[in-house]
Amino acid sequence: MSKYRGIDVSNWSGTIDWESVANSGVEAVIIQASEGTFYRDPYLQEFYDGARRNNLKIGFYHFFNPGSSPTPVEQARYFVDTISGLHSDIKLVLDLEQTGGLGNYELTKQAIEFLEEVKKLSGLDVAVYTYTNFAQNNLYKGIGLENYPLWIAQIDIDAPQSNPIWGDKYAAWQYSDTGRVSGIYTNTDLDIFYEHIFLDDKKDVPGIRKEESKDKKVIYYTVQEGDTLSSIAKRYGVSVKELEKINGLADSNLIYPGEVLKIYPKEKREERKKEGSKFYSTYIVMSGDTLSSIAIKFHTTVDELVKLNDISNPNLIYPGEIIKVPSVKRGASKSISSKEYIKTYIVRSGDTLYGIAKRFHTTVDKLVELNGLSNPNLIYPGQVLKIESSGRVKDGEGFRDYYVVQKGDTLSKIAKKFNKTEQELLDHNDILNDKDLDEGHVIKLN
Repeated sequence: MSKYRGIDVSNWSGTIDWESVANSGVEAVIIQASEGTFYRDPYLQEFYDGARRNNLKIGFYHFFNPGSSPTPVEQARYFVDTISGLHSDIKLVLDLEQTGGLGNYELTKQAIEFLEEVKKLSGLDVAVYTYTNFAQNNLYKGIGLENYPLWIAQIDIDAPQSNPIWGDKYAAWQYSDTGRVSGIYTNTDLDIFYEHIFLDDKKDVPGIRKEESKDKKVIYYTVQEGDTLSSIAKRYGVSVKELEKINGLADSNLIYPGEVLKIYPKEKREERKKEGSKFYSTYIVMSGDTLSSIAIKFHTTVDELVKLNDISNPNLIYPGEIIKVPSVKRGASKSISSKEYIKTYIVRSGDTLYGIAKRFHTTVDKLVELNGLSNPNLIYPGQVLKIESSGRVKDGEGFRDYYVVQKGDTLSKIAKKFNKTEQELLDHNDILNDKDLDEGHVIKLN
């Protein structure tokens, strides 16, 4: 049986010298693309380009968030949209290592639903990644999961142990998470990929990589190592202030490799100046939302939302996505920047800081520091937490400043929850009373 020396990587791997990786004997790589419907790996395009230039076989995986929201179908759409237009040699992988509080049967059913939707949307075959203990204890036998090829993780052992779903069969094996590979400057997951993990026909995922909006008036630039906002502004003939404003950047010194910046050429900037009197607030897409329903909720049109957010496909929006909505009330409320959003998490019912830290491979102490939390045991559904940052928060400027309105919220409830007065909330936001509190709306607390 043919086998290939492989690795899997994500943003935790940092910048990679792909020529050195290829010269070290690595033949294939699987790259994280996404998680849930809120996270796209900022290194995806960079890793893909580097691996492709050096003739490595390439695949992609999605880290699955089980539960009622986002649904498996929504996550499948998000995954396929994230990798649209990219070439894959390897079956598209579901990374299954959380239960989300679901029982074995329901979790397995959701996994199959995700896999089938990915297969339908992409036209490519799919596979499952999990670890031995999880397969032995958290999955349900006999409803079809065993029909998908398995990429199994079990570290520091001669061969993976058997499990009830796949038995002794596997198409790939992750045998180390502390490997060292030339060109990668941190511990790396090492794998053996067998022929059954590869696609019979190498294909591109349907779709086109988003480089510019349809009107060709928006440039998307991926920040490179060594870039500054000043150097990018000079390159494109715009001002630093303009870049800060367009991208919602609070600090021009905090940009990081892999971050995607929007840049408007001259004619687009003139167009935006004419619209300068308009005010905007921020809305987080909820499960079941469409652009049409959001337009109705905020008394605007789909075309206006598409234009305002440079949306290339109005039929593709996702729970957790942050979009601007027009506001005609008392003034403009501060939006959460796209940079901050890439590295944020909206607290759900049942979450703990420990659980969130574990999910994002960080620590409770780090989350406390980043978000300026005074009590790590006190977080609320709808609270927006910063997960990663390229700089420290200043004293008193934690990310506890924002809250996502939940179903049934009132000004009184929110004020009480965060030790505020109703008047303080009114002063900080474009709201006049409880009728202005829409579920999913982002409000400022401080």
